[in-house]
Amino acid sequence: MACSQDEVIPPLGESGGTDGGDSGPPLPGGDDCGENWYAIDGAPVPQELNGPEAFGGSLANHQSRIEFTGPARQPDHVVPTPINAAFGQMTFEEFAARYAERVGNYWFVEGDQAMTDADLHALYDRLHEQASKGAQPPVPTAAAYDEGGFDAAWSSGRKLTLTWCVGWVLPSLSANEELHAEHVALLIETMEWATRAWERAGDVNFVHLAQYDSPEAQASGQCQPGENGIHFRVRTGPECTGACGGRVFIEALPQYEFEDPANIDGDAEIVFGLQRFFDNEDEARINALHELGHVLGFTHEHLRWPEEQEPESGCNGLGEIPWRGLTPPDRSSVMANDFCAGVNTNVPWLSAWDRLGAYYQYTWGRRRASMMGLVSQVDDYAYDGLGQTGILWQTSRSARMQRWSSTGAPGQPIQFAVEELCADGGAPPCMGAFDSEGRVRPSPALLSGGAFDLDVLFHGPGSVLADSLLLNDGAGLDAVNLDLDWFSVPVVGSFGPGNADQILLYRPGAEEDALLVLEDGDVVTYPMNFPGHAYPLAGRFRGFEGGRNDIVWYDPQNDQVSTWRWTGLPDYDFAANGPADTTDSLGLDAAVEYTPIIGDFNGDAKTDILWYSAGDGADIMWWSESNNIGIFFAASTTQVTHDYRPFVGDFDGNGVDDILWFAPFAEVVGVTSKIWHFAENQTYTSRVLSTRRDYSPYVADFDDDGCSDILWYKPDDSGQGSPLWRCLPNEADFACEPPLTTPEGSYPVGFEGGY
Repeated sequence: MACSQDEVIPPLGESGGTDGGDSGPPLPGGDDCGENWYAIDGAPVPQELNGPEAFGGSLANHQSRIEFTGPARQPDHVVPTPINAAFGQMTFEEFAARYAERVGNYWFVEGDQAMTDADLHALYDRLHEQASKGAQPPVPTAAAYDEGGFDAAWSSGRKLTLTWCVGWVLPSLSANEELHAEHVALLIETMEWATRAWERAGDVNFVHLAQYDSPEAQASGQCQPGENGIHFRVRTGPECTGACGGRVFIEALPQYEFEDPANIDGDAEIVFGLQRFFDNEDEARINALHELGHVLGFTHEHLRWPEEQEPESGCNGLGEIPWRGLTPPDRSSVMANDFCAGVNTNVPWLSAWDRLGAYYQYTWGRRRASMMGLVSQVDDYAYDGLGQTGILWQTSRSARMQRWSSTGAPGQPIQFAVEELCADGGAPPCMGAFDSEGRVRPSPALLSGGAFDLDVLFHGPGSVLADSLLLNDGAGLDAVNLDLDWFSVPVVGSFGPGNADQILLYRPGAEEDALLVLEDGDVVTYPMNFPGHAYPLAGRFRGFEGGRNDIVWYDPQNDQVSTWRWTGLPDYDFAANGPADTTDSLGLDAAVEYTPIIGDFNGDAKTDILWYSAGDGADIMWWSESNNIGIFFAASTTQVTHDYRPFVGDFDGNGVDDILWFAPFAEVVGVTSKIWHFAENQTYTSRVLSTRRDYSPYVADFDDDGCSDILWYKPDDSGQGSPLWRCLPNEADFACEPPLTTPEGSYPVGFEGGY
């Protein structure tokens, strides 16, 4: 049973006010920060601009009990849409007249999605041939327009570097200075808000290169895609008028149109219309979220029920375009136009399945080292066979990798030994063909069971891309080809006895999942299935008494939570419990977007969950009170007012996980980052950080002193380097090491946010 509806979830601590707060300057304040941080990031943010949260609070006062019982849920079934026989009778001209609109050098289908002339002809030829033969539709293969069975998704080398700037904004400065300024302010604020929403949903990072904004210039001045590291620009213009809310000018995902990996910026841009976008804030947010969804590779949701559409409505419903459904059909998606039949009225936020689809597409498998330490002896990411924490950098579109291994002593300046490696198991300079499309996703795991050498699964989703397992003995790498013709979400955890990890290849929906295990040097898969769409949250919820990891499954659409409690019996058996309703009995609000942040926030070696709601909603902490035979939580409430990117680490060395709430102060909202330092008594203190620029923080204990350091990864500015903060145990502060030059176009394997 879950807690009863009349039980009250007590607060963690008050929000607002500064009683007991830190009156000193924002961190960092350790050695060399003037030279190695503030000279790069900018002058310290004034103390009076800390933001609205309290500097401390108690999370200990809780009394509600959360348990999971009930039968396993049944699979969701999706029926494919048949090919329309009318395509067999159409000429190309008739097809284009009905389903496309010519704007400049592009054809636009579905109103705002650009296709080249060749793309539109190819689509017509495919549909015409299939309809003429009476063929059934092919198995959907992409989340957006697709060629060759690939998902239209950004690569590891690009997804943390989606840079943008603002081009020409109407009316011009000379025509109406006041209205021009209002439009510029609304566009920037809306875009920054919308990019943060997509960033929370998946591990992507949109970086606003404000130094190139040129809203007053008719030709967009310095804001030119393909120059100065700019990926796409946002502007207004005559290409989008009247009822047009926005259009994305992008040839599929242009990084795949070039043979030269350095030339991946293309000429992408979003053009917003004056009439709709600038009508009101809600309309602006809806359009910004929608067009950014296209930039991420997502197509229109209403394509999934074209039989309901009428051509005269302006919604053609060209559902025969190849796409892959990441979630069940979603009539509340921001990617569905609400003038189409069957679509709910658009609202200015991402739907539950919008967020879950972005998670499936962009949040890749990671290993939560802090939950494994007492069993596997790997406290952080180690690849060198010696247990030295490091980073494995993977360069997309090639086999090139770099293994960074920390060589400094605890409490001493951080240094790395750098070694070139090849993901195909060969010797540098990595001349073999590997990941030429940039679509293979790396996930670290301790599959071999060795203590100090993490292995890597390179998962190529779908039947076209190859999959391989890179076995690591600390010295050499052995590449093993795998036959995994699946679209799946890898979930890493220690689900069985011993040191080794396993990887659950979770296939959302009714399709059968598989547990990938390394046994006596052979790759073995065990069939199993979670028959639904949910976030798989792996953690040591029962602590080390339970002996292994478990999975909490969070279904945000149906507001349900289930659990898998691994029993350790032969064939990796588990006990499935739930689902339990999250609304009345578990304390979560059905109307709120939650980001689950997992860590051990009271030092009892059990994994807790903080349900973070961006903005003004209440946030819920679930303290694990589980034991060997069951998973239970006690709940408390708090409030974090703003939309942050959360990261977990132990930033004071007290053996308890903390939360880094990251926000680039340079964005219009002007909110500072901070760290919540947790203690064993379920209280926390908050320390403000001075972080002006946009980063993708990589958190690890590089110097093995029990305190998490932060590499402020800046992939869009590799020439200047990425600053490095070395944590000072027991001081809740950082020393600033010299910035590091990271490999260009590379991804730190295992990069993770809060979940």
